[in-house]
Amino acid sequence: MLCKFNEHLESKNFVDGVNFTKDDPCIFVAFQPGAAGDLLISIIDKHYLRTGCEYYGIDDNGKVHLYTTDYERIDIDAIKVGRKYTFDQQCFFNIAENLGKRNLNYSLLDQVIFGCHAWEDNQVEYILKTFPKAKVIRIMPQDQAGDDIRNALQYKKLNLKASRVKNVVYQTKIKNERILEIPFGGLFDQTNYYKQYDRIIKFLNLNGRLICFDYVQYYLSRQGPEIKKTLEDYSKTI
Repeated sequence: MLCKFNEHLESKNFVDGVNFTKDDPCIFVAFQPGAAGDLLISIIDKHYLRTGCEYYGIDDNGKVHLYTTDYERIDIDAIKVGRKYTFDQQCFFNIAENLGKRNLNYSLLDQVIFGCHAWEDNQVEYILKTFPKAKVIRIMPQDQAGDDIRNALQYKKLNLKASRVKNVVYQTKIKNERILEIPFGGLFDQTNYYKQYDRIIKFLNLNGRLICFDYVQYYLSRQGPEIKKTLEDYSKTI
């Protein structure tokens, strides 16, 4: 599903004997559950030689199976304590440990990609303050209709017996050049997909598109006909 081969992928780290620190470049994709953050990460990941991310496809329930550089350890630890994110020394030790278990270390990566549910303004500000070279891409619903769809996806993929809990935040107060806001639903129409993709390319200083809309169409086909149509129709309104 490669749309255009990126001829100038370059390794940026490849420095011997170092572990990842808060002062190193990295990418955070912050999103609410059900907002297709893993789909976006799987696209961004293809633009780098090695990130430590692992992609295992899209299942029959429409869920993208992807592990980020830290193997989702940051999110897992935060959820255990009520979604409280703490980027302390133990956090960086956990990142190094998870890489080591897969025979990787920061020296072998050319980008670090985190995906997490730290989507609230104060959480994003904490990321920016802690990681001075981080760039954050945040996916957020823009209206009630978008949040209803996101919530339906969360309910469908994560726990069919769970109660539906809405996390509506339509407007945020953060203004920072290191944040790119992507509207939820903006990836599911071909015109809007390439529009948002180009914004991401510019934001991350990438060399061009790699993943065609065919990949998103495959993702949509795994959601079931009703949700697929809802996503396609809603995306045209973004």
